[in-house]
Amino acid sequence: MKSKFLLFSLLITFLLSIEGYAQTGIKVSGKVSDAKGEGIPGVSVKVKGGKVGALTDGSGNYALTAPDAQSILQFSFIGFDSQEFAVGSKTQINVTLKESQNDLEQVVVVGYGTSKKKDLTGAISSISKESLNLGGVTSNVAQAIQGRASGVQVSQASSAPGGSTLIRIRGGNSIKSTNEPLYVVDGFITDNGKDIAPSDIEDIQILKDASATAIYGSRGANGVVMITTKRGKAGKSVVELESYYGTQRIKEKPELMNATDYKAITNAKAIEQGNPPEYTAADLASTTNTDWFSLATRNASVQSHNLSITGGNEDTRISISGNYFGQVGALKKTDFNRYSGRFNIDHKVSKRFTTGANIYAARSFSEFKTYDGNIVPSNVLYGILFSSPAIAPYNADGTYARRNGRDNPLAWLLEPTNDRYNNKMTANIFGELQIIDGLNLRVNAGTEFSATKEGTYLPTTLVSGEKVKGQASVNEVNATRNLIETYLNYKKVFNGIHSFAALAGFSYQFDQNERHYTQVQNFTTDKYLYNNLSAGAERIGAITNKEEEIRYSYFGRLNYALKDKYLATFTLRQDASSKFPTKNRVGYFPSGSLAWRVSDEEFMKNNTVFSNLKVRAGYGVTGNDRIANYIYMSTYGPTGVSLSEESDLYGGLVATRLPNPDLKWESNYQFDAGIDMGFLNDRINVTADYYHKTTTDLLLDIPVPQEFGFTVQTVNAGELQNQGVELSINTRNVETDNMTWNTTLNIAYNKQKATDLFGRPYIISQTSNPDGSVPAADFTKLVVGRELSELYGYVYDGVIKTDEVYAPQPLSKPGDPKYKDLNGDGAITADDRQILGNAYPHYVLGFNNSFTYKGFELGVFFQGAFGADLYNMNRLLLETYTGTDALQRWTPQNNNTDIPRNGYFTSKYGGYINSRFVENASYVKLKNLTIGYNIPTSKIGFLKGVSKAKIYFTAQDIFTITNYSGPDPEVSTNDAGNSNLRAGLDFNAYPAYRSFTLGLKLNF
Repeated sequence: MKSKFLLFSLLITFLLSIEGYAQTGIKVSGKVSDAKGEGIPGVSVKVKGGKVGALTDGSGNYALTAPDAQSILQFSFIGFDSQEFAVGSKTQINVTLKESQNDLEQVVVVGYGTSKKKDLTGAISSISKESLNLGGVTSNVAQAIQGRASGVQVSQASSAPGGSTLIRIRGGNSIKSTNEPLYVVDGFITDNGKDIAPSDIEDIQILKDASATAIYGSRGANGVVMITTKRGKAGKSVVELESYYGTQRIKEKPELMNATDYKAITNAKAIEQGNPPEYTAADLASTTNTDWFSLATRNASVQSHNLSITGGNEDTRISISGNYFGQVGALKKTDFNRYSGRFNIDHKVSKRFTTGANIYAARSFSEFKTYDGNIVPSNVLYGILFSSPAIAPYNADGTYARRNGRDNPLAWLLEPTNDRYNNKMTANIFGELQIIDGLNLRVNAGTEFSATKEGTYLPTTLVSGEKVKGQASVNEVNATRNLIETYLNYKKVFNGIHSFAALAGFSYQFDQNERHYTQVQNFTTDKYLYNNLSAGAERIGAITNKEEEIRYSYFGRLNYALKDKYLATFTLRQDASSKFPTKNRVGYFPSGSLAWRVSDEEFMKNNTVFSNLKVRAGYGVTGNDRIANYIYMSTYGPTGVSLSEESDLYGGLVATRLPNPDLKWESNYQFDAGIDMGFLNDRINVTADYYHKTTTDLLLDIPVPQEFGFTVQTVNAGELQNQGVELSINTRNVETDNMTWNTTLNIAYNKQKATDLFGRPYIISQTSNPDGSVPAADFTKLVVGRELSELYGYVYDGVIKTDEVYAPQPLSKPGDPKYKDLNGDGAITADDRQILGNAYPHYVLGFNNSFTYKGFELGVFFQGAFGADLYNMNRLLLETYTGTDALQRWTPQNNNTDIPRNGYFTSKYGGYINSRFVENASYVKLKNLTIGYNIPTSKIGFLKGVSKAKIYFTAQDIFTITNYSGPDPEVSTNDAGNSNLRAGLDFNAYPAYRSFTLGLKLNF
């Protein structure tokens, strides 16, 4: 083992070393630093017009031999202004490089290539690694980019450790399929790039309009997130270690009744309903007062540790990193841990041929629970919030206490086993050949494999587990993707004014997914958990399936620039997908965009206002094929039938889906017009865009006649529109030798509506209220001309007073809720419902200020959303059962209240969705505050080999300005429904928390 480690170490040392050559002339050495005095590694130092050169080491030092005193040294590094110095008689030349302020020369990644920012004709947002580093505690990429790109809405679907995060770029485009963007990581297309460690990322480009995304055709409708990970740089190897550790505290504890109040109100409710009191005199005398929320939660912790090595020489550059992220859940037994590693290598085989590889592996483990918008008995959050405080958590013998034959919520939290393991590996190799000057051939070949295993066990210590003598399940999902892409890039300038760049390529992708699920019960012991399913005497469920998916594509792009002022981009992609029937399997997705760099015109030479001015416009078509496999086909499942009451059961197959041989793509047509402006020598940069998107051929589940044997059929039958405005302002407010102050403001507006729904109103109806109490009440509704996920219900009009007779509700009595009779027919019916609010915000905001003063750094980041509403289901139930607000309920002695009587929820009108619980969820958060200090090298000399050191403190989710009464207005759960249509519900969400972390970063 030691010999293998030694061999590996020698190999790494060889790759990172730079050979020295004996030379004659004038020996010159020195240090290259930035404005803060810190050394810059990897700076190119060359003798002008010659072949002699060197690279600075990890501390910024260099040494070379110049041919003679007339030699001129050139110092250059990406992101800094180049400088030149004559050698003369000097043997030491120290240089301070200034950061380049010409943002337009920045190179950004686009589909299958790169482009200078000044040459872009589409709408693209860039997020640098510096901005990502200000993101605070982030377990995934989506959290890190929240508020940092205009037109990109990021919402935390769950605050649970490792919880999911939703991204919407310029609104939602689909009802039935996903609205998540496509992820492309180092050129490899993946369905989920969120699990990458943020510390591995160099930069992110977000492609927003069709002229930028059409190159990805059938998967570009929802936008594209291009992630570039860190790569090695020529020069001395740099070792970077970064660690942070912090605490996470729940923001707001619900106000729950104590046991005395709870027993009193419960008994009063029973008496009002004509039943005997639930709590006896002995119960009332008991001093048991259980705070279930405090027992189930804790002050949690979070930590991350990242080690990276980068370096190389002119021919070979590598980057190696390893990361650990661990989060202890604020709710007990909901921890998350992830280990990941990345290896990137670029090797120049010859002058014309370069090859390389990107390898990534990750393993995560989490303990998952049933929560977020669910009311089944195993929902621990529901039990925590709405269980009686008069019940003790444990019996005298240490077993979990029960009441009325039911388990208490602490037992449901701690006793079941719910483990989730995920292993993922991506390997992508590439080769690029320069065939002739300007013409390059590139081949990418990669594979991605992920394996997810979920194991559960319901022990006999729970009532439900005791009934079945233990129940275990294992769910395994394995997914493999193979991707090969080959393309040619050609660049040429004719007559000094005509610039052409052409791209033509081919892509082939093969995906395979397998699932194996088994559930058994009747164990002799709880010790096996889910690790020995054969020990379960009774198998109660088994599912095995396998799906395959093939895509092949041809794509091309043409860029033209006349005098670098008049720009045009045209793309075309042809996609074929096995998800559709043969006759509709192929789709074509074109786009075109134009731009005019007005500031480069002769008539602008003497202008003193604009340092940059570019106008642009584009139009294109993209598609969405990210739907389930085989939905155009008739599928079958097992069934059994008996020919008579006495006969045996005969196995067979039954159709489970009504086929549709005419199914086709959802198509997205988008127009974008934008303007890029720079003022005061680009100290102020402004980008504004207007867009209009129309999605046609929406996939909808349409009801069909009963004689078909099915309830619905999936058809193309609808249209959605999104339009909006985006504004991004970047300013460099202060720039001195000792101090800088930079500001970034992103604001975006989006309005969405359905313009066609199969020629009729399309109502999305739950079969019950979110808590399952009252049947046939709609929660959200979608009709032509309206937005997705609009909250729908009755208008609350107070409480029926004592001796009041409210004719529209003849069965109500004093203390019941009263609703408005909107249609005036004298009765409260379903026709009295109306739109009460909208689940999706119309405006999103990000506002960041970063300051530096000498070695100190300060980052202040605000994030907000406006125009959204939430249905506060938690408030409804707390007022009804265990919350202190229930003490302010209506009684004959408390007639002046808007909280209905005790037990109203079980009355005829009690559980109706109504405006009382629809609240404005607009908010502004101080999302992140970071204070850092770069320790001067003179003060860390005792740390051998350390070239840089930085300590920092971060506070996250510090405060929220909102009128919403719940703990977090950003939350949105949905009750096992389509999240595109049934957002806007706050019900049993994982407790929101704020974080405080302390971090250290060292460079060696």
